[in-house]
Formats: sequence, structure tokens, C-alpha cells
Amino acid sequence: MKNYRNRISMIIAFTMICGASQLTAAETLGQILRDAKWEGILGTWVDPETKDVTTFAWKIKDKVIEVRAKEGNRESVSLVGVNAKTSEVFHMGANSDGASFLGQWKFQGDEADLGILYTSGDGQEGALNIKYHRVDADTMTVKVFLPALPDPIVSSTIKRQKTEK
Repeated sequence: MKNYRNRISMIIAFTMICGASQLTAAETLGQILRDAKWEGILGTWVDPETKDVTTFAWKIKDKVIEVRAKEGNRESVSLVGVNAKTSEVFHMGANSDGASFLGQWKFQGDEADLGILYTSGDGQEGALNIKYHRVDADTMTVKVFLPALPDPIVSSTIKRQKTEK
């Protein structure tokens, strides 16, 4: 019984130490977005031409954003968070075709850059770079690049979906 209590005490102490160190190791995602003036990415964005929809919403306030996208018949879900050791903003997810992806966000002024490494549902590997440009509070351009090509393979303008009151 005494050995069991010691183990529980050690587990509790370890959990408290790890939890405390993570709190001070990195800025929160919310703070990073506020500092970069990109907290406005939260919301639902629609491409008026294709009707594709992407929603950025807090999954865990100030810590984790859930990104849900619907492009034609394909759906994806991702999480955006902060690596507590490096303070890098990561992006990881998967889609309905069986693809998975892992990337990193960088924010600078009116530009946000998402570099992605992916594995398609059939096992092909590749990389994409997605550049977001904030035109105004309710409009962004999105361009998708392949590393070897200078011109985007996809370019669109997305608009914030207005919420009805």
C-alpha cells in the first residue's frame, strides 16, 4: 500500500512540474496571433466563386484552433497550436481522401505563410506553401504554391461569412 501511495505522489508531482513548465515555456497561440495582428483569421471564410468554406475557431481558447474546410466533396480538419519548446506555430490535420499533413505558420504584417508537408491518401508525399494576404478585415487572398514553381497553382479571394444577428 505504501509503495502504491509513493507512485501516485510521484505521478502527481511529475504532472504538476510538467504542467508548470509548459505554462512558462511559450507564448499562447492567442498571444502570438494578437501580437501579429492575425486574430482576425478566426471566423468562417467563403470563396464566392467555388462556395468552398473554411472555418477557424478556438477548440481550446487561446491554445488550439480547429480548422475545418470543405472544398467540393473533400473535407478536412486540422489543429493549430504552439510547440512549447520552440514557440513555432504548427498545423496538423487530415482530410476525407485519407491525406495527412503537418506544417508551420509564420505571420508578418498582412501576410501569413503556411508551409505544409503532406502524404496523400495513396501514399504520395509532397510539399505546399499557402500564402494568405489580408486585404481588409473581411477579405483575404489565398495562393497555393508548389516549391518548384514560381506561380501559384491555386489563387482565390475569400470573404468572411457574415453572421446573422
